[in-house]
Amino acid sequence: MNRLGMGRRGLALLAGFIALGGLVAATFYYLNQPRTLRLAVGPLGSEDARLAAAFVQGLNRDKASVRLRLVLTEGSADSARKIDAGEAELAILRPDIATPSTADTVLVTRRTYPFFITTKESAIGRIADLRGRRVGVVRLPSGNITLLKRVLAQYEVREEEVEIVGLGQDEVISAAKEKRIDAFFAINAIGSRTSNDSVRRLRSAWGDDPVLIPIREADALAAHHRAIESGEIVRGALGGDPPRPAESLQTISITSRLFASQNLDDNLVGDLTKDILGLRLTLAAELPAIQALETPSTDKDAPLPVHSGAAAYIDGEQESFFDRYGDWFYISAMALSAIGTGGAALLSRESANRRRRAMSGLDELLQLLAVIRSSEDEAELARLGREADLILTRVLGDYAKGDLDTAALAAYRIAIDQVGRAVAERQRALAED
Repeated sequence: MNRLGMGRRGLALLAGFIALGGLVAATFYYLNQPRTLRLAVGPLGSEDARLAAAFVQGLNRDKASVRLRLVLTEGSADSARKIDAGEAELAILRPDIATPSTADTVLVTRRTYPFFITTKESAIGRIADLRGRRVGVVRLPSGNITLLKRVLAQYEVREEEVEIVGLGQDEVISAAKEKRIDAFFAINAIGSRTSNDSVRRLRSAWGDDPVLIPIREADALAAHHRAIESGEIVRGALGGDPPRPAESLQTISITSRLFASQNLDDNLVGDLTKDILGLRLTLAAELPAIQALETPSTDKDAPLPVHSGAAAYIDGEQESFFDRYGDWFYISAMALSAIGTGGAALLSRESANRRRRAMSGLDELLQLLAVIRSSEDEAELARLGREADLILTRVLGDYAKGDLDTAALAAYRIAIDQVGRAVAERQRALAED
């Protein structure tokens, strides 16, 4: 086979490999494009909504593999409905208010430690002393009042024995100073990262020496309500010297959590978990509250299940890129090898068929040679010579296409020479006769 034919077939084979490689590359490029997920959160202006907005900006700025689009809701209950209805893949909500049935925890976004606060003059030293008193609580979200009733029920303080006063966030200080409430059930004032503003509001409402009433039966409450955990208000949470409180107080813990639909791919949720935890460094200066992000417990007996993708990342078991797509690389390599082998076999078979067709002219020349040597007519000899010329023209065309190599062409040359000599010899013999 001449170089021209080999070059053409080699280029065709190379083009096939390049096309297949391009298809594989395009597939991996598509798989690694940023995925946008809908995040249900609300109400607008809440701590959860501000944190969600920070997630959106941070992930966009870091060009993360997962991006977010906010779906604003009326609160935790509405957010849970959105994710269960398939109108969002993610949600930030308080599980003590509502828990989606089709989603699991990814991260704990905020943790607070509810407690009762009052003054020494009220003579309230324990929760049972709240009977016959007015207890204030921020009325929105409505789950705050429900939580207060659960705590009171644990101490067998019936609803009719206390007057629950629902307050707006900006009414707490005035209600305390004007003695419209005897105690206040603070839910969001002290968290894992207490803000100076929360401390200032508490001290402004209840003075520099308030009484903090712990919830000592926190473990019992946690046993009855899976969204409630036990916690502790650390010594000095309200600042001051001497520190306030003077000793750490046992109480309950309430969380806000990022939930992800159970239908989401584990690797996608694992990447989201990693990217959001990375925002604790990049957004710390702009949003100090983001430092309160924490990973949930992945124990099998955890009260609130953790999404399997988040658990894999937290436990260091998330698949790497090659773990995830290694089988595809192997399959692609095998496919390329099979295609290459099959292509080479097809090319070889086609080349052999073309060579066989091209070499058929040699048999025709040998048949002509026998006819020429027995011919008795000069006109017939002339016709046979022209037929040999046509075969030669066809042979030269096959050689130009690469269907014949130089060895085959040499064989044809010998046959053509024999035909030419046979025609000349037979013409001389007929002329002598």
